[in-house]
Amino acid sequence: MDDIELRPPLPEDAEHLFPLVDGTSVCDTLAWDGPESEEEYGQGLALRALQVLAGDKHFFTIVLRDSRGPIGSCDLRFENDDASQANVGLWIGEPYQGRGYGTQVVASLAAYGFQQLGLEKIVADIFVGNWASRRAFEKNGFQLEDIQAAALIKRGSPVDEWMMGLSRADYLGSRLGPEARLH
Repeated sequence: MDDIELRPPLPEDAEHLFPLVDGTSVCDTLAWDGPESEEEYGQGLALRALQVLAGDKHFFTIVLRDSRGPIGSCDLRFENDDASQANVGLWIGEPYQGRGYGTQVVASLAAYGFQQLGLEKIVADIFVGNWASRRAFEKNGFQLEDIQAAALIKRGSPVDEWMMGLSRADYLGSRLGPEARLH
């Protein structure tokens, strides 16, 4: 059963999301260090909302179905202007981690990417050691394709990344394909 839904961002989501990301360990597992202020975050969400409306971005607020409250955000970003492949970005606030929501988000993004956007491949770059995130992707059929040493510099230190991937063929051919994902 899906406990979450993905919807376009709203500027007012910043009120709920900013405390879930600001000064928390969430940013320790992201290339992004987080927003400087709730106002800045709200402005960023307002811009993304317009980009989503224009069809330029595929960015979502993760919302709990029962409370309709935002718990994180996610997106699919095209790689190097290649509309056949997208990279997943995803974060969920600490109070909501460990409940399977990440696995549900990855499933929803895979379905959206392959069924609606017609992607050929979806990839995720996960900091080595972020086992919870890696498991959420593996439960959805993603495979470890590579480990990139010093993939980026985070707060002055190099960070290694697991490169995870899922192809359209594997998605459609797996037990996790469209008929199993759609309710």
